[in-house]
Amino acid sequence: MPKEKERYLGKLPPKYTFILNPYAEYRFTRCPNCNRKMKQRKLPLFIHVDPCNPVALNKTCRYCPDCDLLIAHQDEIESLLVRLFAQLDPGIIGNDYLVVGTVERPAWRESMKQPKDIPEMLEHLHDFQRVHTVKVQPGGWYPAGLDSSEMPVLSPGPLDTLWKKQPRPLATPKPQRTKRKGRRRGRK
Repeated sequence: MPKEKERYLGKLPPKYTFILNPYAEYRFTRCPNCNRKMKQRKLPLFIHVDPCNPVALNKTCRYCPDCDLLIAHQDEIESLLVRLFAQLDPGIIGNDYLVVGTVERPAWRESMKQPKDIPEMLEHLHDFQRVHTVKVQPGGWYPAGLDSSEMPVLSPGPLDTLWKKQPRPLATPKPQRTKRKGRRRGRK
């Protein structure tokens, strides 16, 4: 049986191994693979926000050139999305989203001047080669012979962003003002 070819959304070859860091209190100064110092790279990230809202955000991410690893912090992405959709469509805030890949910089610049359709953006999209998740294991002493899969894992705390579905306020009627009877005090 022939090997099935991997399907990608973008038309360009995939780039980067990607990690979306959900921990606001943990940042990456060193690469988790090679332990070298991380650098920074500003790239237009292509993000799909449900139901059908593609966005290209120019975002500074941590980058390891040796491992070709790109790390974006979830709280920073969500704060940028909140600022964007608060102006465009506040009803979108809190919807699920997916960071799909990176857009070529010239195409991103052009789309800032003249917005492009989704098929046109897909022509300039590099999907991610691989996507990994991050799990933090607290340091400390563990019993000898304990398998790494049995070690405790911290769950990410709640992010301090506004990217949450806000309940819609109930419509309350405005109170009617009534006329006062009699004279006001202090006036003659």
